[in-house]
Amino acid sequence: MMEKKPELSPREEKTARRRRLIIEAAATLFILKGFHQTGMRDIAGQAEISLGNLYNHFKGKHEIIAAISEIEAADMEPLLSRLESAPVSDSAALIEFAEAYFAVSSSPANAALSAEIVAEIFRNPDIGKVFSGTRKRLIDALEGHVPDHYSKRTATAGLVLDLIERAGQSAVGTSDVSQSDIKAALLEVIGRLIDRS
Repeated sequence: MMEKKPELSPREEKTARRRRLIIEAAATLFILKGFHQTGMRDIAGQAEISLGNLYNHFKGKHEIIAAISEIEAADMEPLLSRLESAPVSDSAALIEFAEAYFAVSSSPANAALSAEIVAEIFRNPDIGKVFSGTRKRLIDALEGHVPDHYSKRTATAGLVLDLIERAGQSAVGTSDVSQSDIKAALLEVIGRLIDRS
């Protein structure tokens, strides 16, 4: 049974809305200018708030990245829950996950933000730690669907995740036909991978 979230006071709702506005402004700038080139003053300007008000909500860009990671984890929850609760031999659940995650990965905004975050991880490995929880959970969920005859099941699950993400990114900016072909090829490869015969 789902836990009911406690109701927020009007002040808490206002704070939550303001934080979401800041996060969206920051994500927009990270996509347009890059994480490294975006300053806190830029984010405050994009969010149309004072720099002091911004610092009341976030001490720096790393806290904003952590908040983006939390939103990503919440957005992935329905996909992950279905995959985690599916029986190990349910190949349809893995294919359903691959299709849904491909759609997420092929969103232009998501692909651009992901590329920017990955680039920043090379400059600052601590940022990678922020996203590691969701990635580990994705790999763990996928590992449960990798057939036993693969000796390195965790590594195989990680490669499946990378394949879905990269296929999605490759589809960005292509025609609908090309996107459809990329998705079909991806699903065929994953289908062969999980073939238990």
